[in-house]
Amino acid sequence: MHVSIWAQAGRGPGRTLTIGVLCPVVGGYYFGRMLAGMARVLRSEGHRLVAVQTYPADIDRDEFPVPPYRRAAPGLGRFDGLVVVTTALADAELRRLDATGTPVVTLGVPPDDLRAPAVSPDNVGGVRAAVDHLVEHGHRSIGFLGSTDQRDIAERYDAFRDALAAHGLEHAPEHVYRTRDNQEAAAEAVARRLAEQGMATTATLAATDRNAVGFLRGLHLSGLDAPAVQAVVGFDNSDVGARTWPRLTSVDPMHDAVGERAAELVLARARGERVGGVHRLDVSALVMRESCGCARGTRSTVVVAGNAPRCDPDPLGTVARVVFARADGVRNPGATEAWLTMVRQLVEASVATAQQPPATALRALGDRTATLRPGPGALEQLVPALRLESARVRERLAERAAAAATREDGPAVVAGLEPEAADAVEEAISEIVVALARGCAHGDLARAGRLEQDLVDQNLVDLELMRADGESLRRLDWMPRARTSTAALALWEDDPARPGERVLRVVGVRGGAGENLVGRTMPSQEFPPPALTDPRSLTVVVPVAFGRSDRGFLAVGGLVDSRATSTRARYNHWAAMLAVALEAEESLTALQDQRRRLVEEAERERALAHDVAEVEERSALVSIAANDGTWDWDVDAGTVRYSEAWARTVGLDRSALADDPREWFSRVHPEDARRVHAAVAAQLSGTREPLDVEHRIRHADGDYLHVRCRAVTVHDAGDRPARLVGAMAVVGDTSSSPVLPAERPFVDVETGLVVHELFVDRLERAIRRRRRLPAYAWQVLAVSLPGPPAGADLRRLRGELDEDDCATPVGTVGVAVLLDGQDGRSAQHRAARLAAVLGSRADVQRVATTEPGGAPLRAADVLERVTAALNRKTGVLRWQATADAHA
Repeated sequence: MHVSIWAQAGRGPGRTLTIGVLCPVVGGYYFGRMLAGMARVLRSEGHRLVAVQTYPADIDRDEFPVPPYRRAAPGLGRFDGLVVVTTALADAELRRLDATGTPVVTLGVPPDDLRAPAVSPDNVGGVRAAVDHLVEHGHRSIGFLGSTDQRDIAERYDAFRDALAAHGLEHAPEHVYRTRDNQEAAAEAVARRLAEQGMATTATLAATDRNAVGFLRGLHLSGLDAPAVQAVVGFDNSDVGARTWPRLTSVDPMHDAVGERAAELVLARARGERVGGVHRLDVSALVMRESCGCARGTRSTVVVAGNAPRCDPDPLGTVARVVFARADGVRNPGATEAWLTMVRQLVEASVATAQQPPATALRALGDRTATLRPGPGALEQLVPALRLESARVRERLAERAAAAATREDGPAVVAGLEPEAADAVEEAISEIVVALARGCAHGDLARAGRLEQDLVDQNLVDLELMRADGESLRRLDWMPRARTSTAALALWEDDPARPGERVLRVVGVRGGAGENLVGRTMPSQEFPPPALTDPRSLTVVVPVAFGRSDRGFLAVGGLVDSRATSTRARYNHWAAMLAVALEAEESLTALQDQRRRLVEEAERERALAHDVAEVEERSALVSIAANDGTWDWDVDAGTVRYSEAWARTVGLDRSALADDPREWFSRVHPEDARRVHAAVAAQLSGTREPLDVEHRIRHADGDYLHVRCRAVTVHDAGDRPARLVGAMAVVGDTSSSPVLPAERPFVDVETGLVVHELFVDRLERAIRRRRRLPAYAWQVLAVSLPGPPAGADLRRLRGELDEDDCATPVGTVGVAVLLDGQDGRSAQHRAARLAAVLGSRADVQRVATTEPGGAPLRAADVLERVTAALNRKTGVLRWQATADAHA
């Protein structure tokens, strides 16, 4: 059993709670109205509300029927209760959170095995009312449009089939028009296809308004008129439906009331009350416009438990409760009732006295109407309802007058009922209509002003982000200066105390009292702390992310526009643009660092060239003095420049020598060849020890001379051998010299394999080079052979390697291969080639890499991985052999 958080904290139930709401996105009418409803409840009781977006900031949720990559939700350790909206969390994460006993409420259709209560709109009742209305228009062939892969849409589809069955109508599978998502474009494509094939239905119920709008547009572009050819009803009652033509008839599921209920339940759970099950609203509204075939303008009816009243006894009250469904964060349950009382008093006084209401009363009515923030088409619905209210008042006054006439005091005189007063009454009612129109128009004008200001702010924000430096980005200097609410930016960084883990560092704060938190680090579960939440309004937390780039979180205090069609709200836009700006700033910094390194490397190159020139000059002088034969090997070009003295030593003219290392190696005595090749290979592998080797070299007359060859290796900026500069001197007559003692070769000239020590040396140098040059990469392969390797196998293996690669034997049947300067893709290709060359029983595995993002390694670590991989393969082969023997 979950223990009340107040009991855990040792405090009474009067303390301020922080409730978190996890949403896929925090913009648009769907999420916006739900958040507005939650804010009304929580703020009225003095609690804080933090809305956390779990999807990346650069997407529109409706464009993705399959949830995209979610980032870890912050704040889970700070929230006293959680509301999880639709697919904000993966099912597994939601179950884990539910199992901890955290006060959780889900909004939408949850997995079946949760203990947490779920809140859902009246999908069933709203769909039933929509189908009933289409049937009243005479439709018998009705289709369903939507993406039934989503849970709430599937519930509406099930309700649609039940509603058809209740009317005895057949449900044909071909009348289900499936879309890939909830967007207009998907539904428009379906409408175009149906128009080409021929419409099989006369009416369509769309699962969302955006699907319905796209469907209408597709019909229009195909030359089909709605509702003449196809009546259409949507679901959501969004502003976009009121802006189409024909205007969209739609079900209003009262998303803000759903949010209110979710907030009430999460507070109850936080108080320790046992709450579970599915809580469905039993009320919705059907807003009738022209798309269904209605021709009397916009009308609304409240649907209770799926039933719309045939004759509404209070049309003005019904319309008011629909068009004044509040979309802000202020809870005032009596506001609509107070407005109704004022209107009824004015109407009754106007009808009774045939006099216009006082100007102050009309102004107060207009102001109160504007305060209630009426929705789109509100005036169109209020005017007929007001006329009906006037007629009801007239009937009621007439009944009172008739009743008074039967009493002894005689008939009561009602001035407004006199025939000559009809025009005066009509004029008075018209003044009330004008006051209502002024109040309704004020909301639209104010919204237009806010949208205009949003455009100005967005342009300024974009410009500031494009020209801001790293510090101003983090200080939030780019935010609109008129904003006074709290804002904070926290960016990811590695946790030094826990390798592999990350923490958030607060790098910028504006407004509020959280400036002292700048520079402080905290785990993501603790962000945002109370000092960075706005007690006056909703706090929105959005990932500062773009694509797979994940920088941190932006927390901003403010309200969400609940009438916007797109989910690309201002905070979403700010976070995405900030992520791009931080990415650009990092790239610019990296380019500047690279330029600085290139300048430094160029300086080192010039100094190196100068040093080499000096060495060459000194070597030439020494060579002339000592009569030695010098040579200069350009490793990259593969050419060797031999001096005249070197040519004379072997009895040839300089012009008779090719600029090729083979001129030297081909003259080396066969018994000395391994030692010479090993010494040169050590230089090319990067050793810092000078080359010093004695050997015999064949003279032009066929005899061998005993010579000593010494050289130094010059490395380039990448620490790779660039040149070998050396000298060769005759040290005696080989005819009387004993054979040089055999030394252990570094490279097997038959197979090309290097000794273990040389392999380790080259691997260590590759690892160090990677640390200096981030763009450089190396790979190590483990090659397992079916038996002790034959010379032919090893020569085939060496033939697949580049000049800079090397291989060494490991154990009795294994070989380790170092791919120098190769990335992962090249390594995969090389491994496939080796496997093909060595045969099907050979096994080639990639066991180590230091590509960007790889962990730093030591040569010993790499060789341990190679040995482990080879042992595993050997064990598998041994088991297979045993199994074959017993088969």
